[in-house]
Amino acid sequence: MLRPDELPSKDRGAGARTVPLVTYARGATSFLNGTTVFEPGAAIGHHTHNVVESVMVIQGRAIVDIDGERTELRTFDTTLVPANIPHHFENASVTEPMRILWTYASVDATRTLLDSGEHGRIDGESTGERVSVRAADAVVEVADLHVAPGHEGAFEEAVAEASTLFQQAAGTRSLVLERSHEDPSHYRLVVRWESVTDHTEGFRGSSAFTRWRELVGPHLSTDPVAEHFRHVLTGF
Repeated sequence: MLRPDELPSKDRGAGARTVPLVTYARGATSFLNGTTVFEPGAAIGHHTHNVVESVMVIQGRAIVDIDGERTELRTFDTTLVPANIPHHFENASVTEPMRILWTYASVDATRTLLDSGEHGRIDGESTGERVSVRAADAVVEVADLHVAPGHEGAFEEAVAEASTLFQQAAGTRSLVLERSHEDPSHYRLVVRWESVTDHTEGFRGSSAFTRWRELVGPHLSTDPVAEHFRHVLTGF
């Protein structure tokens, strides 16, 4: 349970204060959200994000400027701004506060202020809270898996059963199985880990890994090949 009045906040300046809610450090794997309160007449600087952002006005009245087009918003009006489109929000009232709930479509979301060029990760903005885990520090395991002809359905069922083994392992954040369009026997398993050692030493040295290989091994035509990758860029 996340209660905004009990969580650390960040002063954005010019009368705006942000409280991150769902963050990577708190368990998010695919999105971030939080609230920002605008004092009467307050506005934040024009900026862009590298991912889609949705904002709902949850208190008061706002003005949103999306690429030069200004629109007044009432409580519960919601915006959807594509990646890399300049925008900002203002409090339309000079007497009452305004509050928004924002959501980014990726834990790797960034903000770039157009006036200053300041650029940084959303989850890297300090609130004074001690954060031990950040999305930027994670690695993604990508395993190429080739399945014996006729075993595709059984293999997918085996991976579904094994998902709980990964979910319960220390340091795992997400798991996705993808299938090649051109070669239906070729699959790719994508697992996000807090660190390489969580995978190579923690999981691979556990009984869960033995069970994983027991489940999928009979369906594979070749040995799996796995590599680890770090996030470099989210273009949109």
